[in-house]
Amino acid sequence: MTSRVALVTGAGRNVGQGIAVALAAAGYRVAVNDLDDQRTKQTVELVSGLGGSAVSAPFDVTDPDAVASAVARVQADLGPIDVVVNNAGIAEGNRTGPFLDSTTDDWHTQIGINMIGSMNVIHAALPGMAERGWGRVIQISSGAASVGLPIGVSLYGGSKAGIEGFLRHLSQEVGRSGVTVNSLALGLMDNNAESVGGTGSPALQTLLDGIPVGRLGKPSDVGGAVLWLCSEPGSWVTGQTIHLNGGSVNGR
Repeated sequence: MTSRVALVTGAGRNVGQGIAVALAAAGYRVAVNDLDDQRTKQTVELVSGLGGSAVSAPFDVTDPDAVASAVARVQADLGPIDVVVNNAGIAEGNRTGPFLDSTTDDWHTQIGINMIGSMNVIHAALPGMAERGWGRVIQISSGAASVGLPIGVSLYGGSKAGIEGFLRHLSQEVGRSGVTVNSLALGLMDNNAESVGGTGSPALQTLLDGIPVGRLGKPSDVGGAVLWLCSEPGSWVTGQTIHLNGGSVNGR
């Protein structure tokens, strides 16, 4: 158990919600971020119902002023932020498709949330971590960052690869300050099932056949990995991208 404070972006549902629940169960006071205020409140209610401590922190990660103001509010309400989990990564109105069918607006949208958005949050919270001599920065990334896929996610995968590269360099800059910086590259999660036909569909079964453990990932799987990276036994791990994908060899 701990009394530390964690900020989780994109925590209004799915993986982000699972991360918030796991951190709260371990004693963290959790600031729940999402662009949608109703989703943040639902996660806060869930955490509170399980006996945890959480506050709603809706803001747009791509707006640096909004991020700075929200981080200041969270720290005033809960205390200094010790852990940042950048999970926000799917923009509202997100489009997938071949690169040649994309527009420059599509490019900026993906880079804005997956790179600039994550950098905004880190830039606001990291100085305090370094000053206090302890902190964790964890980026939720994707297997699409390291494996080329013919499914129309070149913009998404490219932006995730970009933030992974940035974090490897950042880890070297802050390593002596007691702050670790890592990425978790996710494979197929259970919330992806509907996009490939739903439970029992042939398309989903084909994907499952490529996952050695035979199932999709769950939010609790990601929450457990986050907790380990936040722990003292995980303190010698930094600058790494850990693939959390059930052993899948094709990155998804």
